[in-house]
Amino acid sequence: MKIKRYILALLTAVTLIQARPEIINPIRTMKSSFAIIIDCASYIKTEKAVLAYRDAVETDGLSTYIMVIKSETPDEIRKAIIDLKSNDPALEGVVFIGDIPIPMIRDAQHLASAFKMDQERFPFYRSSIPSDRFYDDFDLDFKFLEQDTNNTLLNYYSLTAESAQIIQREIYSGRIRPPYSGDEKYTRLENYLKKVVAQKARKQRLDNMLRFNGHGYNSESLTAWENESIALREQLPVMYQPAGKIVSLYHTMSPDLKTIIINKLQNDDLDLALFHAHGGTETQYFLGYPTPANVTQNIESVKMFLRNKVRQAKRRKKDVEEAKEYYLETYDVPESWFEGTFDDSVIVADSIYSANLDMDISDLNLFKTGAELIIFDECFNGSFQKDRYIAGEYIFGNGNVIAGVANSVNVKQDVWINEGLGLLDYNLRLGQWHQERCYLESHIIGDPTFRFCNPNEKDWAVILRKNANNLGFWKKMLKCEDVPLRSLAVRKITVLQGKEANQQLVNIYNNDNSFVVRLSALKGLAGYRTPEFENILFKSVDDPYELIRRFTVQWMGVVGREDYLPVLVRTVIQDPSERVTYLAKGALEKIAPEKVSLFFKKEIQQLPELTANEEFLIRMEQFYQRSITRLREETIPELTSDTLKLKTRIGAARTMRNYQYQEVLPVMIAVALDETDDAQLRIVIIEALGWYAFSYNRSTILETCETLLKRSETPADVKHEALKTKKRIIAGYTDPVNP
Repeated sequence: MKIKRYILALLTAVTLIQARPEIINPIRTMKSSFAIIIDCASYIKTEKAVLAYRDAVETDGLSTYIMVIKSETPDEIRKAIIDLKSNDPALEGVVFIGDIPIPMIRDAQHLASAFKMDQERFPFYRSSIPSDRFYDDFDLDFKFLEQDTNNTLLNYYSLTAESAQIIQREIYSGRIRPPYSGDEKYTRLENYLKKVVAQKARKQRLDNMLRFNGHGYNSESLTAWENESIALREQLPVMYQPAGKIVSLYHTMSPDLKTIIINKLQNDDLDLALFHAHGGTETQYFLGYPTPANVTQNIESVKMFLRNKVRQAKRRKKDVEEAKEYYLETYDVPESWFEGTFDDSVIVADSIYSANLDMDISDLNLFKTGAELIIFDECFNGSFQKDRYIAGEYIFGNGNVIAGVANSVNVKQDVWINEGLGLLDYNLRLGQWHQERCYLESHIIGDPTFRFCNPNEKDWAVILRKNANNLGFWKKMLKCEDVPLRSLAVRKITVLQGKEANQQLVNIYNNDNSFVVRLSALKGLAGYRTPEFENILFKSVDDPYELIRRFTVQWMGVVGREDYLPVLVRTVIQDPSERVTYLAKGALEKIAPEKVSLFFKKEIQQLPELTANEEFLIRMEQFYQRSITRLREETIPELTSDTLKLKTRIGAARTMRNYQYQEVLPVMIAVALDETDDAQLRIVIIEALGWYAFSYNRSTILETCETLLKRSETPADVKHEALKTKKRIIAGYTDPVNP
């Protein structure tokens, strides 16, 4: 028995020794460093290309390690990265090449922009977030749960209560994982690395850009689209000069817009493509059905709609005739309009028509993309855990694409996707820019050391590193004429000074002419959540920049002060942006829906008789009455009833993660404190309370958490969630512009 134990201990020790990655040290010694982390099989198959990539990165100014992974777990790889950073503080980033284990993160949805899938209802694979924040944010703490049995590359982890509850990355990272199998995977990888090496030798400036807004994005607000154009001009003025070029496309411009987009993408001079649209793992949803221009087109559109609905019923194994009867009665249309629904020729024609509205993954093999960088402001395009995904298809295809910024799960529309974008024209590396993207789902797919070359500018990749903690330097930069640098300075003094920067940020907002700089100042103030921040919203709600107004009404809703009500009502009636008015309506629901009717009446009475729309007033009254009814007759009773099913009560609690109603807050706190109530429900409620981090009543949440943590009778798992929520309330949101 002792011999067996000895042998087992010896084998374990050997395994641990073997589990340490092999590290190949840099050839050159630079002031900053980088690490290539690659699986053993990929390294053996593509060694020459990997070494050439290493040499190109070093030539560009980064000492480069190569870490070869054999059978190490994500925890062991993470430890190796942290050790490397400890031994070499100049390490600024890493790239994961090939089949490096993928962390699938659970219990951390507050670190994502939009993902809120029910972890109990859906399997691990669907309800977890693929995220390399596991590797590049050292303050996050995770508990290993299990390895996926179908795909052993996937490893599931839970964010612990002891962890930091916001993302602040120590290094940047990127993923180079070709979405192919067999020998093709290695061929594509080798070809891609050769492409990167060639690009680094070209030194291309960022002066040619394509921007596209798809259907359904930002409530299809033309005000939002127009204002983004102004903000882009502030950040990338070279695009608007004679030597530069920017093409801005909107989904309603042409019925042939997909063709136009492809033609623009093929331009070899194109540097950057920015897509704002809905997306899937294998699709970019570009266009909706075009608005009919005459009676005939209207009829044909309805016919296609009806055919698709009946086919959908068949796919879902529902009664086709019953579905048909429903639409006949609902829309009072002739039965002849359903003709051809299941005819092969009509199905093919409808499919071709629909396919021409979107960019399918199969389309990408039919042309070469000229842009070196693509930003996918779309859901799921960066799902690098899948066998195929849109971003991977662009990057490992035959075009010029070196890198994409894409999301592994769904993403919220109302985020500041262009934050700091202008810095890419100051010789900054893509990874240095992306390091400030504080979301679990956002990743660089491709080379994170990629950068454009501006021969007229200093090397801000070096300057940024040298002056990272130099407050005096950044205070001087506040006077810089260049908007990207001035905005960067605002962010730096926010970090370096803490709340001491509060009044200075107020002054910057009140006096700076730049959309982008003012928004940077507001974001800094939002991170502090001080009275100055809450009060400045009365002014920022009328800012000329639509995105500032959009964030402002969201902030008002989650802060929850009732003196915001008349301001939000006026915004709903008068703001020209559909997206702002949509969000303002939601903010009113969160604060006090039962009090808004009087404000609407008062505001409408002040309008000229010609424009005082009584029908609008009736719609608003009906809308908020439905909210009150839902809140008081459904949500609150579901939270408090001891006769309803636990599943129903938990569902009501989870709703509060998206709708932080102030009226529900004391109800949730009472249930959380009730030791006689179900522990699972209390955990879900306590987790939902963490989304009230902006609330002017958040101190009561902290008191609740403290009470639960001090009570001896509080179950351990309830205490765990109480500790996490306490830390979330103290830390605030991981990105203050996304409450």
